[in-house]
Amino acid sequence: MRTGDPVLDLRRGIAALLRGEAPAPRPAGRPGRDPASRRATGLLDLPGAEFVETAAGRVFSLRRRVSDLAPDTDLRGTLAAGLARLRRGDPQRLDRGLLPACGASLADLLVLDLETTGFWGCPIFLVGVLRMEGESLVVRQLLARDYAEEAPVLAAAAGLFRPGTVLLSFNGKSYDVPCFCERAALHGVETGLRALGHVDLVHPARRRWAGTLPDCRLQTLERRIVGVHRWGDVPSAQVPEVYHRFVARGATGELLPVLHHSRVDLLTTARLFAVLAGVEDG
Repeated sequence: MRTGDPVLDLRRGIAALLRGEAPAPRPAGRPGRDPASRRATGLLDLPGAEFVETAAGRVFSLRRRVSDLAPDTDLRGTLAAGLARLRRGDPQRLDRGLLPACGASLADLLVLDLETTGFWGCPIFLVGVLRMEGESLVVRQLLARDYAEEAPVLAAAAGLFRPGTVLLSFNGKSYDVPCFCERAALHGVETGLRALGHVDLVHPARRRWAGTLPDCRLQTLERRIVGVHRWGDVPSAQVPEVYHRFVARGATGELLPVLHHSRVDLLTTARLFAVLAGVEDG
């Protein structure tokens, strides 16, 4: 029974779907028109918007150079210096959590961050990566414009996990990688994600600062160690609800804080790696 609240109706429909009781819910709209296509116009107005073709379908992508997002920070140079410091360092004295990055080049690094719907099974609606593309350090965000686009988003992201890639994440070993692999398996998307080298910064961060900070959450480290204070953000706990409203109502403006949240998480993770590698003070 519908309540009249499009977000609540959509959430109830998804819950019924997961119990096997209902067909996939779709946002209301004019008959014969794809709801995701209705959102394409607003999304394509965003800087760096484009579509990426995959075997599983077309994927909406946002590509932004880090030099545009953070013009006052030479993140590319900082990461390169961190990798050089790891190569010169004594492996016996390095934090063991950083060892997978020893010997890696800047082109090998891929910072990974996921945003999920909060439903049972944690469907993924946004995959954010930070990596080198050509000569530029780039943030790329792959977005499912509605729930049905999860599979092509995962397929597009899986194409980035090439042999020799070294993942950088924050809590990725416990959350991002298992979540991605489980969702990819559900959709029949092949990924070699578990075989890649992986630096999960949550562990070296805890070993270094657990006794001096109130906690080692990413945003605490961001403020106290990296020295960044967020604005225009949405709290992590509210991200799923914002996405559900976007799917139900198609208002691109509602999604902008989530996209910003994802970009800042990626930039902070990269900066935190540099601190732990000894390039920046922390």
